[in-house]
Amino acid sequence: MKNTIAEITQKLWIPAQRLHQEGLSFHSYLTELTWLLFLKIAPTLGKASLLPTHFSWLSLITKQGREQYEYYQRFLNEMSVVNDPNLAGIYAYADTSFKNSEQLAQAIKSLAVIDGLPGDELGAVYESLLQNCAYEKDNSLYIVPHPLVDIMVVLTQPQRGESIQDPLAGTAGFMITADQYIKVTSDDFFDTDRKKHTIIAIEPDLVRLRLALMNCLLHGVGDSESIPVRWGDSLLSKLEKWPPADVVFSMLLVADSVDDELDKDERCLALLQHIYKILKPGGRAAVILPDKILNAPGAAQELRSTLLETCVVHTVLRLPKGVFYPHKEQAHVIFFHKAKTKEEKTENVWFFDARSKWPILGEYLHLSRKHLRPFEMVYGDDPLGKAPRVEDGEAGNWRCFSREDLAEQGDRLDLCWLVTEDRRKTVTDEISALLEDTVSDLEALTVLLGEESE
Repeated sequence: MKNTIAEITQKLWIPAQRLHQEGLSFHSYLTELTWLLFLKIAPTLGKASLLPTHFSWLSLITKQGREQYEYYQRFLNEMSVVNDPNLAGIYAYADTSFKNSEQLAQAIKSLAVIDGLPGDELGAVYESLLQNCAYEKDNSLYIVPHPLVDIMVVLTQPQRGESIQDPLAGTAGFMITADQYIKVTSDDFFDTDRKKHTIIAIEPDLVRLRLALMNCLLHGVGDSESIPVRWGDSLLSKLEKWPPADVVFSMLLVADSVDDELDKDERCLALLQHIYKILKPGGRAAVILPDKILNAPGAAQELRSTLLETCVVHTVLRLPKGVFYPHKEQAHVIFFHKAKTKEEKTENVWFFDARSKWPILGEYLHLSRKHLRPFEMVYGDDPLGKAPRVEDGEAGNWRCFSREDLAEQGDRLDLCWLVTEDRRKTVTDEISALLEDTVSDLEALTVLLGEESE
């Protein structure tokens, strides 16, 4: 009986949970699995010729113990200098995190589950592994839940011939979904000039870059002449080197570990400014932003005001609490397009509240397309937000506010008009948890002081 994608993913993830108890992080395991997976499926992908001489999956699995471990280390060293730009990115500075040959053997054994799996299903398995990693409590990767990626792409409607960009690519979920959407919705029979869409994505974190490139490779995004995700910092690149974008997708939730002179909030603001600057007149964007950027005074307020004046911000989606579990940061999605003339600017903004009166997501309840279906229905079929819309009223989730309304509230884009008992209870629970943590810290400090005085 054939295993389902979920069953294959689960079998591949079992070693991750075991090795995590031995000190190996989940994203490190996924990186190792990525390196091993390419070696195993290189012939299936037509990439066997890119492997260094004398390295193959068969050679690896016929060795055991220390000999196998050392062979794998030599393979990683040689793959880091291959000429193919995609593989060079996947194996850049590759150095195994496995502490011994036994850990390597566990990962190799787990890959037997993909034997005979069609190539078009490998991408689905890999994407499921990324989602598994995203929901582990100690993961350091911000990965957008796939249902949210889907809805942002479907509503924005990227087209053949357009330039699609992401200045903070993560694991390339937006670029892959946009590519798939274009291929499914384009009619090659009538498209006589067969214009190609272009994908430009930048990722500063090497771990995420490797995962992104493998994700693209398994989904057929990019080719031997172009690399779909580049390693670098969008804020350090000169804007004139960026071709104008027709569509931009991005999640601007910046990880705590970012090594940058800017703090998280400043970096987020700079990336948002970068996005609307690279958009063509009429170009559209769907961007995930943390709540704080949408309500903070000072520089954040100034940037929001500029965005409202230079672009048409037409829709804001308030995301459910816990959507990025285990990260506690709450966020919104803003949909906008760049003005074509100086006179064109934001007049009305539609807000959908998918947080108040909605279930709190987390470890056991993940975001699904079903959660977002009500928003998809009211958004309409126009990517610029111009489809006919009707308010739900003050007690509903879907309301429209004028530019004047926003100005009176400091151009905040996190408006919430629904207050429920559940919401008040959540706040109370958070305060109680904070007090409990504080009491525990004080008790520990009292014990420590007592020991020092003895």
